[in-house]
Amino acid sequence: MTKVVGFDLDDTIVPEVLFLRSGIRHVADMLHRRLPLFPEQRIVSGMESAVFTRSNHYSALEALLDEYGMSDSVDMKRIVAEFRNHFPDPSIYHASPSMLQLLTQLRNDPDIRTILITDGRSVTQRNKIAAARLDVFFDDDDIFISEETGHDKTSPDNFLLVMEKYAGASEFHYVGDNPIKDFLHPSRLGWLTHRAHRFPLMIHQGIPR
Repeated sequence: MTKVVGFDLDDTIVPEVLFLRSGIRHVADMLHRRLPLFPEQRIVSGMESAVFTRSNHYSALEALLDEYGMSDSVDMKRIVAEFRNHFPDPSIYHASPSMLQLLTQLRNDPDIRTILITDGRSVTQRNKIAAARLDVFFDDDDIFISEETGHDKTSPDNFLLVMEKYAGASEFHYVGDNPIKDFLHPSRLGWLTHRAHRFPLMIHQGIPR
């Protein structure tokens, strides 16, 4: 092994908007089952409109609940938890064929080690990894999730952990979508950085999840 190639997850391997779409449908289905008079498609369209106008999709749901006189019937804390912890629908949440081809090529190269460094909650990110079947490309101990390690990408710690683990590597690379957040610390540590293709809607620009 001579090179380590690290990847971000959200908006790099899989567009984060796909997780939002899956979560919205999960919440809409759950609410419609409990409240049959609350139209499922109305929930989906209202929350998705908020996402695509860079508004808060939970606030959009609260407005819909008010509109249908159902605010007292729903615990929003439970809705947020359901959204964050749901297992994404693999028919919605998946990597592109070109990204899967790249990961496959790297994974099959004996001189390359593929790793994942991602910020987020453990359950949420682990569910995403499983739903998109990304665990075939990254060994479990090569997955660094901020909630699990206690360090996010505002610090160099996870990158340092990788460098310590693979001290014999000749090169370190990191692929991400946000040059400011993703590349600051690896660049300072001598990693080569690569910006992934920008998806039409980049979620990590202030939309609460």
